[in-house]
Amino acid sequence: MSIEIQCPEACRACKHITMDEVSSLQQKTSFLKNKLAQHKDIIADIHAVSGNQRLGYRNKVCLHATYADGRWHFGLMSRKVFVPLPLCPVHAPIVNTTAAFLAGVMPPPDIFPLHFYVQSGKQLMLVVKSRTLPLTDWLSPEVEGFLQTQGIEGLWLHLNPSAGHKVFMKNNFFLLSGKPHSLDAHGLRYGPMSFQQLIPALYDDSVAKAMDFLKPDKNSVVVDLYCGTGYTCLQWHSRGAVTTGVELNGEAVGCFKVNVPGVEVLRGKCADRIPQLEVFTHQHKGFTPLLYVNPPRTGIEEKVLRWITESYRPLRIAYLSCSPGTLSRDLTLLEAGGYNTEGIIPYDFFPQTIHVECLALLSLF
Repeated sequence: MSIEIQCPEACRACKHITMDEVSSLQQKTSFLKNKLAQHKDIIADIHAVSGNQRLGYRNKVCLHATYADGRWHFGLMSRKVFVPLPLCPVHAPIVNTTAAFLAGVMPPPDIFPLHFYVQSGKQLMLVVKSRTLPLTDWLSPEVEGFLQTQGIEGLWLHLNPSAGHKVFMKNNFFLLSGKPHSLDAHGLRYGPMSFQQLIPALYDDSVAKAMDFLKPDKNSVVVDLYCGTGYTCLQWHSRGAVTTGVELNGEAVGCFKVNVPGVEVLRGKCADRIPQLEVFTHQHKGFTPLLYVNPPRTGIEEKVLRWITESYRPLRIAYLSCSPGTLSRDLTLLEAGGYNTEGIIPYDFFPQTIHVECLALLSLF
């Protein structure tokens, strides 16, 4: 299927799309030094990919859907206005080609009330605003065959009668075609809603840097908060460390149990699992306590920060943050609790955008 990359002017997602790589990284560096002003002298150069690797990397998307001119259109909402993204330059080919194909074969909203197009690598979820299953006779063997040639391994349908600002409900997920899970770049299981870091080479580097700093071994215990499908827990466990993880997403927890057999994972908010973490850490008194965290943009919950600084008190912390603002806030609280920030390593996980992530490395005084 031949495609031509397009970039609508109204799209505000990739604000660096007109910049060259050097200018983009310079602007991100200035942004970091402003947001992390108290730590600007220990911020390393941004780790980034170059050339064509800065395009076509995003294989996880959540796109709004609208129907016009006899076909579906997928895009984003910008200031309450729908902006179609027919062939986004940062979207991976598997996203662009699959979305472009389905846009022309799925029936109109009176038959198939599609609201969101959600793709995570080889897993695809169609979210419809309905309480009942719509007709899916459009999913012919020819359509299934095309999806398979594009690399789609699982096609899902999710019924959400309240679809709007909220994409998912807790139930009503149906596998229409293929298998429920795929394997990521590390050979680990994931599903259509599992969180995954983009650009595996950069993510692997961040985990390696965390490994070098934490130094987990058979004499240490690692608590891994917001642990996802278990890749980082697998790394600590492979070094012999006693390990446990905490993850809110049920699908990710299910994948974790397959990916990291023998390691306990607690499902729920980290703040709600402090009692179980207390039991776990007390059972391993005498081990070197270590901590790895990879929270959402909101950062580490205040209750969890108090537990870290007042109860657990790990010897070393590796903190992968996707928000320099909340990272600055959390570093201030951790430092007030007796920690020293030894270094901050930035990663350009989202080329062409304003976003930049950081790995902060802290040790107890």
